[in-house]
Amino acid sequence: MHDTIRALYEGIFDADAWRRSLGALCQASDSSHALLLVRDTVHERVLVNQVVNPVPEAVAAYSEYYETIDPALPFAQRMSVGNWYIDSRELGSQAMRHSPFYGEFLHQFEQSSVMACLIERKPHYEVFLSLQRPLGGNQYSPEDARALDWAIPHVRHAMALRDRTHQVSALAHASSQLLERLPFGVIVLRDDGKTLLANSTGEAWVRRLLPAVSIETSAAASAAGARPEEWRLSRPFPEALKAACDPGNTQPAQALRAVDGSGRQAQVILLPLPPAHQLSMDWQRPSVLVAIHEPGVVPMTLPAVLRDLYGLTPAETRLALQLSTGIGLPEACEQIGIRRETGRTQLKAIFNKTATGTQAQLAHLLTRLGVRA
Repeated sequence: MHDTIRALYEGIFDADAWRRSLGALCQASDSSHALLLVRDTVHERVLVNQVVNPVPEAVAAYSEYYETIDPALPFAQRMSVGNWYIDSRELGSQAMRHSPFYGEFLHQFEQSSVMACLIERKPHYEVFLSLQRPLGGNQYSPEDARALDWAIPHVRHAMALRDRTHQVSALAHASSQLLERLPFGVIVLRDDGKTLLANSTGEAWVRRLLPAVSIETSAAASAAGARPEEWRLSRPFPEALKAACDPGNTQPAQALRAVDGSGRQAQVILLPLPPAHQLSMDWQRPSVLVAIHEPGVVPMTLPAVLRDLYGLTPAETRLALQLSTGIGLPEACEQIGIRRETGRTQLKAIFNKTATGTQAQLAHLLTRLGVRA
């Protein structure tokens, strides 16, 4: 019992654990095979999800022909969740002896009796736990089913938890992809400075905002012969983090200005997260959402928009993005490393494709596209 339950809940993350659990149920019920079957009620077909002691030939034969004459299927439609189908009770020994499903199929693969429980019923599918006994063994009885009743709620709960875990995992994957597409840095910090979440742009800023991390990064950069990147903040970041996490603060939102050695500037905004907010991830301690915007950074999706919407080539896109920063054509050509004649030719093509006639109109268009992207 304990091995079965433990393996069921381990199976939320490890599919092999489910097979161990089904194996324990096999042993407890003197069965030779155990399966989780999914009955597709829309297309009227049965799919094998998990198997203990699998026989691929039997699964293939069932799917190709014997599913259509399976005497258990009519009973499956009338069963309630938690109820058992027991062939000796529902069909009787005489009907089982004369059934081609038993004589031609089960006996061919050295099986003699079938017992199944309806685990879950959804609008489009049903899940069954199915057990088979070997030839020469006793047929299943109601006592065999009652001996396994304790396992059914655990199977159902473990399945629900596994489905929920997969949904959360898929949502987290999609969310991380969306965070990476944002044209600004995002960090979620705990009040003690621990990073709970960050996109790649935000990860770079963690090292700039938090002194302890910055010191380690600077030492590693110096050891490697690289010059550490230095940013000056308008006020210490730990001070702003503490103020944002203070529930008694009448103005919890905080803002900082950052300037690097070359004069580049960035805005750092701190917003406290409610304890129940999904991004906080630690309901026991205050958390803060930090957004960092660096002026002039082009949204990552803008090149794809220019390519898909206007048909710009990669070279034309590079020139258009340089011009969107407000510099003139000669400076843009120098930045990209192309001749001015080439730049003028590309700019003419850009004007034609985007239906603009001046650099001001092009910059206005790119700004609007950037906001929407």
